[in-house]
Amino acid sequence: MDTSQPRQRKLWTDEEDRILRAAVYVEDPESTNKKWNLIAKHLPGRNNRDCRKRWHNQMSSLISKGPWTPEENERLMQAVSQFGTKWSQVAAAVKTRNGSQCAKRWYDKLDPNIRHESWTADEDALLFSAVERHGRVWSTIVSQYFPGRTGLDAKNR
Repeated sequence: MDTSQPRQRKLWTDEEDRILRAAVYVEDPESTNKKWNLIAKHLPGRNNRDCRKRWHNQMSSLISKGPWTPEENERLMQAVSQFGTKWSQVAAAVKTRNGSQCAKRWYDKLDPNIRHESWTADEDALLFSAVERHGRVWSTIVSQYFPGRTGLDAKNR
């Protein structure tokens, strides 16, 4: 097998989705940490990563999309205090969001080290100057000029 070429992307069929749902139910119906290697054995041509990504991104009815609720924010803060930044464990505790969503919410909104106060006129001027110097590389700009601000905050400003 030639491993130098990336694997060809294969779209999921309705039948594969049906098999994936059944496999999740058979192999691991209650757990939030699925046994993806076992589940993938039900789907020839799909690996554990394919199945996990399809489930979390397209099929899991447990994963919310859209605005976070105050209850989800509270569960996220409690989970981070318990597990730190082990996002799969945090997501399992939050129950309605995946690890990527939890990490983004934490780093962009809930981390207590984030400065949430309004931008000052001096900060606005510095932001314009920093964008002229660095372009729209928000992580560089906030790390060098605006400690405590997030890249998303600078971009949105």
